[in-house]
Amino acid sequence: MENNEDLNTEYKRELTNKLKREIVSFFNSRDGGVIYLGVDDSTHKELDVSPQRRHDWEEIITNWSTTAFYPVPYSLIEVRPNDTVFNIRVRAGRHKPYAIASNGFDSSGVYVRQGSSAVKATNERVKRMQQQYDVSGEFDSETSEVQQLTFRKAKAVFEGLDLSFDQKSLRMVDTEGYNNSALLISDQNPFEVRVASYDGINVMRFKDKRRFFGAITQQINDVLAYLDLSNHRQAVISGKAQRIERRDYPTIAIREAVVNAFVHRDYLLHSSVKVEVFDNRLEIVSPGGIPDGLTLEEIEDGLTAARNPTLIHILDKMNFIENYGTGIRRMYEAYQDGVLRPKFEVRENSFKVVLPNRNYQKIDDVIVAPSAKKSNPVYSNQMAILNLLRSSVTPLKRTEIESESGLTRSQVLYSLKQLINENKVIAVGASVRRSYKLNKELI
Repeated sequence: MENNEDLNTEYKRELTNKLKREIVSFFNSRDGGVIYLGVDDSTHKELDVSPQRRHDWEEIITNWSTTAFYPVPYSLIEVRPNDTVFNIRVRAGRHKPYAIASNGFDSSGVYVRQGSSAVKATNERVKRMQQQYDVSGEFDSETSEVQQLTFRKAKAVFEGLDLSFDQKSLRMVDTEGYNNSALLISDQNPFEVRVASYDGINVMRFKDKRRFFGAITQQINDVLAYLDLSNHRQAVISGKAQRIERRDYPTIAIREAVVNAFVHRDYLLHSSVKVEVFDNRLEIVSPGGIPDGLTLEEIEDGLTAARNPTLIHILDKMNFIENYGTGIRRMYEAYQDGVLRPKFEVRENSFKVVLPNRNYQKIDDVIVAPSAKKSNPVYSNQMAILNLLRSSVTPLKRTEIESESGLTRSQVLYSLKQLINENKVIAVGASVRRSYKLNKELI
């Protein structure tokens, strides 16, 4: 090994109980670190480690990850027994301070990094870390500042499922009263969601703005209902007698993205879930990055890091989620019938899901018009309108063209303007009575 030990690197010849100190110190650090086993501490020379010993080390550390530390470091320890040098990758935890479970939360159990060593934290430092945790802990399990709560919406959900609304089994209460998970599903939930719809592919022109309040389950239902109205159907004409209809966005993908935005958001951040509908995409932004240091790739593989475990428990009982960490994979699968794929943008304080509109046609997508008299290419949006007008016995209004073609208002207006300028389409009537028909002398 070429590198020396430092804040993020540790070498050990053997696996002993003292290694728990190093692991805890990395939990309590800012960036985590890597521990290499089977390496001489002084010379950094790699030692010969048998496959059986590697297997034994892996079993011991895996057992430690669930029994040796407190809080339990879910997803923070990654053991790599098959690398050239056996190593343990330890991520920095979110729920500091971490301690060796058998020792407890004082200077005998809490270790921190100091240079290349793990040292006992002073009692004063432990207290400071605990104060920081009080500010950034699990919001949903903390006692709610509002105790006068009603649950009309939540009870209706349980009645619909023919289940009992048992607040104790739902973990909504503790010795202090209602916790914040109860606040979130209550009718007094103070958090809101903001929804906006735009004309085009940027934020220059609003079509609509909404804000939804109340119980989190009601907000989820309100957002899904709103998006269902915006999720147009596109009729695809093929060689078969039946036409094929496809919605702009797979409903499964929308539901997964919306529910996850509420379930996994960081409620300590003073921001709202934001949903924005553009002509070519749907964006859903949830406050808070990925918890506990997981990467996007690990989330895609199904690893989970629950920021709001109590809320997840409640919504699971209410059939709003499937608590198996399959959300992103289900979104990918919903798009598997085409070339477009969902995109995910992870930042320190936000998680964005971008769902592409499967029926959106770019202005510069050109195809050849099926006309014996004309061989010039026309834009695909224009071709869709020409085909509709050609098959219609009477002139069509703009709203009828939007409904039949699945194109947006801005796409139809732009295409009609171009077609009229080229004398391929004629406008009939004025104002709200205006309709459009083919100029049959040219087409």
